[in-house]
Amino acid sequence: MKNTLISLKKVLPLLVVAILFSGCESADPESADSSEADRFTIHEVVAEDAAWCWFSDPRAAYHRGESEKAYFGFINMQGDVVIGSRDLVDNSQDTFVLHEELQVDDHNNPSILFLPDGRLLVFYSEHNGHVFMRKSVRPEDITEWEPERIISEGPERYTYTMPVMLSEEDNRIYIFGRKVGPAPNFTDWWQYVKYSDDLGETWSEEQIYLDNQGRDNPPYLKLISDNRSRIDFLFTDGHPKIGSDVSTYHMYYEEGSFFQTGGDRITDFGNLPVVINDVDPVYSAKESNIRSWIWDIVLDENRNPVVTYARYPHETDHRYHYAYWDGDMWIDEEVSRAGSWMPALRQGDVIREAHYSGGIVLDSNDPRRVYLSRQIHGRFEIEQKYLRENGQWESSFITRDSEVDNVRPYVVYNGSSDSSLLFWMRGFYNHYTNWDTELIMGH
Repeated sequence: MKNTLISLKKVLPLLVVAILFSGCESADPESADSSEADRFTIHEVVAEDAAWCWFSDPRAAYHRGESEKAYFGFINMQGDVVIGSRDLVDNSQDTFVLHEELQVDDHNNPSILFLPDGRLLVFYSEHNGHVFMRKSVRPEDITEWEPERIISEGPERYTYTMPVMLSEEDNRIYIFGRKVGPAPNFTDWWQYVKYSDDLGETWSEEQIYLDNQGRDNPPYLKLISDNRSRIDFLFTDGHPKIGSDVSTYHMYYEEGSFFQTGGDRITDFGNLPVVINDVDPVYSAKESNIRSWIWDIVLDENRNPVVTYARYPHETDHRYHYAYWDGDMWIDEEVSRAGSWMPALRQGDVIREAHYSGGIVLDSNDPRRVYLSRQIHGRFEIEQKYLRENGQWESSFITRDSEVDNVRPYVVYNGSSDSSLLFWMRGFYNHYTNWDTELIMGH
């Protein structure tokens, strides 16, 4: 495999947009107001051919050491696994191809982890294949890497990578993901975990940690960590296109055990897996038959989880929800109607992923702020909403009157406390194997 290095030691053209929202017709009966000014007046194209899914994270990261940079990973339409870095002071940029022509599939975007010395550890996988890892040679530098390693391989088939390092467990690195096997049916779609106690040099045997008890629908997972002792999990008991009873759940891990949201112990790491039906739901679809799918999770200042997810009364009616744990119970409310599915269809196309929404994510600097992509005048626009103390949402638009769609926003977790870093995809997206999108960074 040949490594390809592209150095862009120059300032990319900037798309500078001052946005003052004065109201526009929306996909829902609520109108946004302009009581909170837009926080992102600079939008920059950081990759011209780029896509990512929303189940391999962190897909972008912030690091301040010798320099202050944003790092981001993506897949292009050649199937290359790519990582980029953007200097937030002088706007210089580097891009490196980690793996040429792995697969044209947005499931394969890399996830990024920083080691204590500032070097990068990056993970990526095929869509139902191997799991790969690479380590940078120097701190904060993506221009040279150690050889690629396969850390999980067949006969099982792996998808998604979600690494976490816990400083209070002597920098143990956990990696979470999905594996399929030994049979190809949905009852053998698992969420697994393995760990390394030597910064990725060697890895434990993997363990299944979520048991769907033969349910013929695969679970999906998002997670977040304080990077010290705790990992929070947001997950479903299925894919919404397979069943109408797909519910959303939360639990957390700390000091060797898994706990319900309220703190009741479920089991310890040595007695995995956790049975999904034993976990208290954030939202249960069993009675309503209104299916759900997950989008984001962060912890508030009291280490209580805040989550966003979507409900689907109909495939053409996506509803974004915001839920937070108040110490005793989940407080859950609808934030916005999102419109219909996000994939764009050309004449003769049949929708294949009707439950792909534009996306709704949280700002870890302030979980009362969300960024969402919803359909307005036939296009998906990025909107900011902020939950005031009086319980009302105030809104402004990051994009408006767009000629193409703006989808899959992502806020960098644990970014600069001075400002947030928001990324999103802009362009035409038809399927996870067919897109014409670029990656935008707003700050």
